[in-house]
Amino acid sequence: MDYDPNFKLYMTTKMSNPHYMPDVCIKVTLVNFTVTMKGLEDQLLGDVVRKERADLEEQNDRLVVSISSDKKQLKDLEDKILKLLKESEGNILDDEVLINTLNTSKLTSGVIQERVKQAEITEKEITSARELYRVVSNRGSILYFVISDLALIDSMYQYSLTFFNHIFNTCIEVSPKSDELDVRLQILRSFMTEYLYFSVSRGLFEEHKLTFSFLICTSIMRYSGEISPIEWNFFLFTGAGAMPKEGALPNPASHWIPEPTWTTLCLLEDLPTLTFTGLTQVSSNIPISK
Repeated sequence: MDYDPNFKLYMTTKMSNPHYMPDVCIKVTLVNFTVTMKGLEDQLLGDVVRKERADLEEQNDRLVVSISSDKKQLKDLEDKILKLLKESEGNILDDEVLINTLNTSKLTSGVIQERVKQAEITEKEITSARELYRVVSNRGSILYFVISDLALIDSMYQYSLTFFNHIFNTCIEVSPKSDELDVRLQILRSFMTEYLYFSVSRGLFEEHKLTFSFLICTSIMRYSGEISPIEWNFFLFTGAGAMPKEGALPNPASHWIPEPTWTTLCLLEDLPTLTFTGLTQVSSNIPISK
């Protein structure tokens, strides 16, 4: 078969993090454009700081360029000195060009190094100020992955990152303002969560809206630690097939609590998190009306 070296074949997939065999990996170039929660959080942090503290973000951008430029200049000086040392012939002390270059480089290097140190200190201060807004970008990242997972419920629920970024920036612009930072951050998180819910709910079937609300709530609670991984896994994987716990209290309301549900409650209070300790004892003491 005739082959043109300029020919290129591009193949794409919507699968997240697909696995390829080693023999495929060595023949092709794999580019993974899947967005991660941490990566999106950092991207959204830049957006919110750019709108809330434009001066801070501009200063941060200038600082990044300045530090990069200074470090590159240091690298160029080192390369120049090494090149002169390599090409020098005879006694190095007699090479006036090399000696003058070394003296100039030493002075320049000292100035640049001091400038880099000061810039890095300033960078830490700017980073600390920017980090105050991370709670907003974190909430945005959580919400994005909730709506991206809606495609697992129904393939017609497809929402792009561009759509989400538009909503995120709109929330920052139209949400109520406040001069107090803590109040403003709380407003942004609450407003964004509510705005996104109503925006996405318009395109959901009625039967899926409650599921969407549940996913938003549990995702926020899981990230904050209010729902532990053990509790979440129990909810996902422990169901009607659970075996009754030995020595468990009898079902106090068998006429409306199914036995599998009571068995699950008994197992729930034995979780290592101790969140539900004594749950069945409390349930057994509640008067049950007929």
